Amino acid sequence: MKDIRATMGEGKTPLIPSVCLGPDAGYPRLFFKLENCNPSGSYKDRFIAAEVTRILQTGRRVCVGTSSGNTGSALAAYSARYGIRCVIFVNERTPAGKLTQMRSYGARIVRVRGFGEDAAITAAICSDLERLSQERSVPLVISAFRYCPDGMLGVSSISQELLEQQAKPAIDHVFVPLGGGGLFSAVAEGFLSLRARPPAIHAVQPEGCSTVAASFLAGRDTIEPVGSSTRISGLSVPFDIDGTLALQYLKRCGGTGLTVSDEEVFTAQSHLLQREGIYCEPAGAAALAGFRKAAERGLIGREQVSVCLVTGHGSKDPDAIERVASGNRERLIDARDLAGEFRHLAAS
Repeated sequence: MKDIRATMGEGKTPLIPSVCLGPDAGYPRLFFKLENCNPSGSYKDRFIAAEVTRILQTGRRVCVGTSSGNTGSALAAYSARYGIRCVIFVNERTPAGKLTQMRSYGARIVRVRGFGEDAAITAAICSDLERLSQERSVPLVISAFRYCPDGMLGVSSISQELLEQQAKPAIDHVFVPLGGGGLFSAVAEGFLSLRARPPAIHAVQPEGCSTVAASFLAGRDTIEPVGSSTRISGLSVPFDIDGTLALQYLKRCGGTGLTVSDEEVFTAQSHLLQREGIYCEPAGAAALAGFRKAAERGLIGREQVSVCLVTGHGSKDPDAIERVASGNRERLIDARDLAGEFRHLAAS
């Protein structure tokens, strides 16, 4: 098993230009990196492919993991493919779509009160799981450099792909949603390892769980725990997993910390759906909300190239999708009413 490489065809996701939102706002060189096109619907497939490869090479056939949703979905999918039994500990507010996806692959799901919302409880749970996994020789899968550095390096392939996909003109800005800090750190490390001067890499966080952005703006060198109140699943990480690491990378990469309201994220999601045709969950739209905030502050040149990472598929959070879809209700008609519908279409 030492030569096996776990894969479901992850990576090589599209980089597409904005045809509406960017040009209409006066930014013709806005692009979207569609990580929602990965096999289980998020960038976490890059991480899990590397982690499951490592697990298989040790000969293990069982693992435990923690997740706010997307790590668990990816872990459950790859575990099903490679015959690994997995138990996934999630928070109470994990969206139903993500839970259903995990369970459909056969994973065992355990919801833990306070996990992902209360900083002290979250830190204690991760510490207990780390101790138990070591005592019982069961691999622990947490999408963070602190716990799984080799797996997180798999995420840095995003940076290599961006350089290949957008060679000319060069990328000036990359907007990255930030929860625990692992994705941001991996993207930054990827660029730094590939060229001397990376683009400005910006960290986008919800106001209700602003660990890294708040510390950056305050000039601190480490992050401080917070009580999370955000409704943006996947970005609710109230204590330091990879936050301080991300903060250090943020200072090296010329970007800034941007905080956005939940409503700004929901608006960005609606616009991606209805004006760009990109089917994403709220966390997947956070980068666009951050781009807009940066544009408002004059941080982006009109002709500069900006990339927003779209990190998760819309099926992950069906309730959030329904909020957008509810403004466009379907109708039931009889066959004789077809002509009337065409007249309505022409009039509109």
